[in-house]
Amino acid sequence: MAISDTQPADTVSIPPQLVEKDWWGALAEITTVLVIGEVLYQSGEESMKEDFDYEIEGNAGRYFVDRIITTETWKLDDNEIGMNWGHAYAGALYHQAFRNYNFNYYESMLGNFIASGIWEVFAEYKEVVSINDQIVTTFGGSVLGESFFQLGEMLDTKEGWVPATFAAVFNPSRAIRGWFGYNSPNRFDRQKAQDRFDIYTGVLHSTKETEEISTTTMLLGVDASIDSIQGQYDALSGTPSQVELNMEMGISQEGIEDWQLSSSLFLGGYTQEVAPVAGSRESWGHSWFVGPSMGIEYSSLGQEDEEDFFAAINVIGLSIGSEWENADFAISIRGDIFGDFSMVKPFADASYRAAGGQFWGTKSVLWERGYAYGLGHTAKVKFEASYRELLLGLKVTSQRWDSIDDKEFNRSSDWNPNKSDLDFKDARDRYEVYLGVPITKNFDLSVHYERIDRTGKLVGIDNSSISFRNDDSENRTSLKLAYKY
Repeated sequence: MAISDTQPADTVSIPPQLVEKDWWGALAEITTVLVIGEVLYQSGEESMKEDFDYEIEGNAGRYFVDRIITTETWKLDDNEIGMNWGHAYAGALYHQAFRNYNFNYYESMLGNFIASGIWEVFAEYKEVVSINDQIVTTFGGSVLGESFFQLGEMLDTKEGWVPATFAAVFNPSRAIRGWFGYNSPNRFDRQKAQDRFDIYTGVLHSTKETEEISTTTMLLGVDASIDSIQGQYDALSGTPSQVELNMEMGISQEGIEDWQLSSSLFLGGYTQEVAPVAGSRESWGHSWFVGPSMGIEYSSLGQEDEEDFFAAINVIGLSIGSEWENADFAISIRGDIFGDFSMVKPFADASYRAAGGQFWGTKSVLWERGYAYGLGHTAKVKFEASYRELLLGLKVTSQRWDSIDDKEFNRSSDWNPNKSDLDFKDARDRYEVYLGVPITKNFDLSVHYERIDRTGKLVGIDNSSISFRNDDSENRTSLKLAYKY
């Protein structure tokens, strides 16, 4: 439960229309989403036949019961990267189908899990019940769905076609119902919530030291956050009180070079705030928080053939942060540590392929699609200091992943002549320093320098003579112009 020196949580008035759950509305929306998904799935069934492993033979009822209560068909699948990662967006729609009708975050996550299970067991009944899809849809989809849900509501309070467009994209059901006059009441007191929504463009120059490759790209991005500890309508146990979202695309003359997305939620915990005396340079206020958190991150840097790709679901973690401020100065620091389920293109992939290695039949975790599943962690530290509107910041992110090597989770148990199953270990360390300067009330200019250190290892599980390693560092310098809504 949140503790605040300015307003105890138990004194917050709860509008009655936000307490009553609309079961029929949620059922109608989730059914609509699943039906649309099934229509799209059936229209592309011909192209998915290579993923079919089962046919119903005999008792259909027993077939579906076995898919639910036994682990025989529960496997890690080897679909295309885009298809598997796309389940995060499907999960966002599932999550919002409940969130839009007054279910809290955890109830919506449970509904998301059930909807995903129905899809895996019944809609894709010829395929494995995908473990990775359940994780990505449930946890990744809930983080993304909640971020979009809260940001969409925040954007509804702002004027202009750009906020309205983003609000409709973030939460299409809410927007469509609004067009027909069925507006949803806001969950948060926007006068108390601290909102930020910036759209930016810029230019990035990157160089890779080992490969001696340099690239210049144009950047387009969105950077947004919500801190609603003082503005939320229900308990922290039901509504994440901090949201952060960043989406960035880099475009060069070769096409799309980069695509990055990250989102995190502070689920609630112990918080405290002491406000400074307004306008006083001698009076310092402070605030701090600590509690569980979740997140999601997708990163594809470089052209498709040479891209550095990973997608990490930050299943659960711990966040802690603090801030000190007076009339002129503000200093903040935050740290996060997450346990990850990840999809990774091993960084030693290029070295392995250059030596004649191939991935066909490597059924431990490294699939023929060129990516693998792993477990690991993501750790982040962020420090910012500002003098009036001048901002100096530092971010450090450390990620470590190790492949899941248990062959029991293989999609297929067919005869496999390959004796070169592989284990990967990957590391990413990112260091960024940035300086932000205001130009006008709505425009900010910032300069960023980032260094990315990457290390990847591929070793044989059955064949100990297989051992490959790749290391590289990338330096990225960018100039960004942001418009603040």
